[in-house]
Amino acid sequence: MQQKQEAWKMSAMQIGRALVLLIFALMLSGCASRGATPIAALRYENPAKPVDGGKKLLIFLRGIGGDHTIFKNKGLVDQVIERGLPFDMVAPDAHFGYYKEETLGRRLYEDIILPARQQGYTEIWVAGTSMGGLGALFLQIEHPDAVDGIILLSPFLGWDATVNEIRDAGGLARWEPGPHTVEDWQRYLWSWIKQHREQGKRVPPIYLGYGASDFFANSQDLLAGALPVGRTTIIEGGHTYGTLRRLWGTFLDKLEPELRR
Repeated sequence: MQQKQEAWKMSAMQIGRALVLLIFALMLSGCASRGATPIAALRYENPAKPVDGGKKLLIFLRGIGGDHTIFKNKGLVDQVIERGLPFDMVAPDAHFGYYKEETLGRRLYEDIILPARQQGYTEIWVAGTSMGGLGALFLQIEHPDAVDGIILLSPFLGWDATVNEIRDAGGLARWEPGPHTVEDWQRYLWSWIKQHREQGKRVPPIYLGYGASDFFANSQDLLAGALPVGRTTIIEGGHTYGTLRRLWGTFLDKLEPELRR
């Protein structure tokens, strides 16, 4: 049994290293896919949505691997429909090219969110997995009134250097980000998290979920400490689709009263 556990740990570490190397390769590569305008998206109509008024929309943001079909293929779309939650769903093809070009927030806002509001959607949530969790936070930073709720599933929040700097300073409360611009996106992101934690600004509720063995758990733990009590869910598992499916089901059960209101 112990040998199996050790083998699993080695496998998880290898997967983690592979993902990190892939992200680095894409960041340094000039051949990342260009971000099309408007952003392409898959749409899923929900038979449980209200007939008159109160239309709700859920936006799925993909990770760096796979593509935007995973939310249907891995069962996340069906989990919403099976529970009878009143949300239509949309999965934009939010690939790495939009992050590289720094156009993701604009494309989501102009191509998905504004048209949805014009079509009568009164409540919009965004759920981002891995890199998509980072995208969901930057959407909130750029367009603070765009959505009504955010769910982060095993989010990628940057590399350990900035996180370790914050921990070495004694946590977000004592950490001083110093001069920085949006170009230093990790410092920019954590500075925003620090400000909203300290100032208590009204923002859409942010929910966080991840596996205890996720190889980005260091940064996820730090974010968990900055969120209000009850907003974080941690389950057994790593940075895998299996963990993603279980996290999603857990969140839908936990947030069902709020999602149905």
